Amino acid sequence: MAVLATAAAAGSAGSALLARADGAVYDLLAGLNGRPADPSIIIIAIDDRSLAELGRWPWPRARHAALLNTLAPMRPEAVIYDVLFTEPDPADESLAKAMDALGSVFLPVLVAPGLNGADLNQVPPAGPLARAAAGLGQVIIRPDPDGVVRLRERCPAPTARPLAEAVLGLTRPLPTDSCVGELIPFAGPPGVYRTVSFGSVLRGEAPAEFFAGKRVLVGAMALGMTDHFQTPLGGMSGVELQANILDALDRGVTRAEAGKPLRLAIAILPLWILMAGFLFLKPAQNLSLAIGLGAATIGLSAALFGLAHVWLSPVTTLAILLLVFPLWGWRRLAMASDYLKAEFERLGGRLAEPVANGPVADVVAAQARALSGAISRMDALRRFADDILASLPDATLVTDADGIVIQANGPGEALLGSDLVGARVIDLLRRLEPIGDASLTGSHPLELRDGRTLLLMTAPRRGEGGGQAGEVISLADATELMATARQREQALQLLTHDMRSPQTSILALLQQSPGLEPTVVGRIAANARRTLALADGFVQFARAEASILNRAPVDLCDVISEMADELWPQAQQKKVAFVQEGCEEPCFTMGDRSLLSRAFANLFQNAVKYSPASAQIVVAVVRDKGRVRISVTDSGPGLSREEMESVFEPFKRFARPQAGGDPGAGLGLAFVRSVVLRHGGQVTCEAAPETGARFVVDLLECE
Repeated sequence: MAVLATAAAAGSAGSALLARADGAVYDLLAGLNGRPADPSIIIIAIDDRSLAELGRWPWPRARHAALLNTLAPMRPEAVIYDVLFTEPDPADESLAKAMDALGSVFLPVLVAPGLNGADLNQVPPAGPLARAAAGLGQVIIRPDPDGVVRLRERCPAPTARPLAEAVLGLTRPLPTDSCVGELIPFAGPPGVYRTVSFGSVLRGEAPAEFFAGKRVLVGAMALGMTDHFQTPLGGMSGVELQANILDALDRGVTRAEAGKPLRLAIAILPLWILMAGFLFLKPAQNLSLAIGLGAATIGLSAALFGLAHVWLSPVTTLAILLLVFPLWGWRRLAMASDYLKAEFERLGGRLAEPVANGPVADVVAAQARALSGAISRMDALRRFADDILASLPDATLVTDADGIVIQANGPGEALLGSDLVGARVIDLLRRLEPIGDASLTGSHPLELRDGRTLLLMTAPRRGEGGGQAGEVISLADATELMATARQREQALQLLTHDMRSPQTSILALLQQSPGLEPTVVGRIAANARRTLALADGFVQFARAEASILNRAPVDLCDVISEMADELWPQAQQKKVAFVQEGCEEPCFTMGDRSLLSRAFANLFQNAVKYSPASAQIVVAVVRDKGRVRISVTDSGPGLSREEMESVFEPFKRFARPQAGGDPGAGLGLAFVRSVVLRHGGQVTCEAAPETGARFVVDLLECE
């Protein structure tokens, strides 16, 4: 906008595009800047009264000789004719004698365009008159395109200099290449100079002192004659134009057009000021600035016109300001409309929907109202979130992507202090004096030096694009819970010891008693081993459901490879092969590695156990929209629909004689489901009789 407007201003300054508007402003200023007419300039008018008394025009030269003879005794300073005497006349000698007698008579020359582009053709007065004249000069008047005369012509030699300059004896150099127009500083409207009728002078009605020492101009002022022009101050005869020119030159009052650098400056500088205002000011201030710049431009133009006699048109500047301001307003309005629409749709709305709360003035008003409603809903949602945060019983902090606290609830301030917002969360945790380094990785207990234990839990906070924008951190007092967990762990260990020790002793005694019946020994050993497996499975299942998760980024592909290697000896006994798919790159989830490893080990162990010899177990990893799905597919005996409904229930076992070996305690798949659910995922089973089974674990993927 700035570049285009500057180019338009530079191209319009001084051009003809706004010539009529320039002329109108010039005429207004010319009418407001008149001056007193020079009393030493008198016009003898060839008016309608003189034509009625002395006969129709043209008059014989003898009549002009009579006028000069009448004026000679009155001793005027000079007589300037605005009448052409180019054609010879029998009375030229008598007129020449009258001119010699008066002594200071100035005559005009006829200047006409040359043929075929030649130089201007100058025709002087008839021979005797040219010799008798005190000076000759041209009286070229050039109307502007609108027909108004504002300029006088100065043409290059050999054309005579302007008649008024010849009268005053001015020797200012003439133009060298072509005629140049100069502004005429008008003294006032028509009639401002004292005027007397030609006939009245011949009749001797004017006293001698009226003309003594005066410059007397003689010219046509009758309405029927063609020597009339439209000027900024009204219709004016040619002789009055010459009187104005003579008066201005004599007083040194000239009016020049401003140079091109000044015209460019006045056209461009206000534009640049306005464009700068668009960047920094409010709309109302910009309107005041535009009005002020326009007024300042008009004031500067008027001041230069009246005080420095320099014509600097304000039209270009005003036109550019009037053009740029609405264009800029339209452009900003369009951008505001697009912004309102984009923001409203980003908040989930659609501007095509009807706007509630009555009619609106226009599209932008509708968009503003719709966005206001959306913001109100967002504000209500924010207050709702604030209320939820405040209602949480545990200390809760909300951080940005850099770990800086941006929000905290009351329990958080009670635990960590009131100056939480703006602080780094890791620095706040150090205030609690934890044993060891404070870590924000995953969820884990945080033991403090004062004996308390806090359960630190983190959850990612997603931004607008789906990426992690920070975390929500909860610090729950788990001192009693940890004490209870330790007691429970001790009870489990005691229970495990009490259950395992007798069974181990039984197995040892059986090995040391070779005389027993082999069948009986086998049954006793199988029951003892089943009891040991039941004890181990029960302890693992209890820990999976109740232990605190030590969350950290876990590479699931690494876990899969590790568990497959762990079960390799069992798989080799049946010549079963593991086939991994989708693990070309690491695949992370946030979880407890030990529990996840045991869960996948249980799935792999079941697959090996129920797969026929020389079969394949396919472990496939698939990533999809922030989730990761791990499927374990075997080619075993499969499951019926009724069996699939209860496959994850504790202590649920299904008879598969062809699988051989110990049928187990029925806690392996229950353990898998418990671990997956605690990690925010789900596990499903797809199977049919005699077609194998497919177990799918679905977890949240982390970066």
